[in-house]
Amino acid sequence: MTSDDLFFEAVNDYKKMRARFDQRQELRGEYELLINFDQHTYHIFGLYQQATVGDINVPKLDYTDPVEISYMWAWIKGNRKWHAWNKCKGISKEEAKQLYISEVKKLQNELPDLIENWRDEQDPRIPDQKAWVPEEEKEERQIITEKAKAARRERDAIKRKEEEEAGMWDE
Repeated sequence: MTSDDLFFEAVNDYKKMRARFDQRQELRGEYELLINFDQHTYHIFGLYQQATVGDINVPKLDYTDPVEISYMWAWIKGNRKWHAWNKCKGISKEEAKQLYISEVKKLQNELPDLIENWRDEQDPRIPDQKAWVPEEEKEERQIITEKAKAARRERDAIKRKEEEEAGMWDE
């Protein structure tokens, strides 16, 4: 396969991953997962633009995300995308394609763990991992956290199975 074929295959893989998050948002109202996915993949967008267009050629203030309905979100997302693309300035198109392919493969491997971590952050039953805890309570807190994570994953698995049986998910 040529590098262009691999690049287009990686683009399709990314689109499929993104479509799953769009589907989750519509079916289950998991908008936070979509936001986390977007925030985690802005650099991939920058590599895509660099590989297809080359160095950035639009002024910062005029760059908005055309998909967004809200002007504010269109500007915020557009601003982040502009910065991601601007960071890739100077990379050749061929090098950007190779980086894009490797980043998409890396994302495919990391995505299940990322989703679990993002869900853990949203679950109010799981203690905040960034909060300060006294040394004598760390072990107890870790046990509570692991139990809460296991319970959430079990609930999610049951719910997913029910949704699959109802025909809500296309694989």
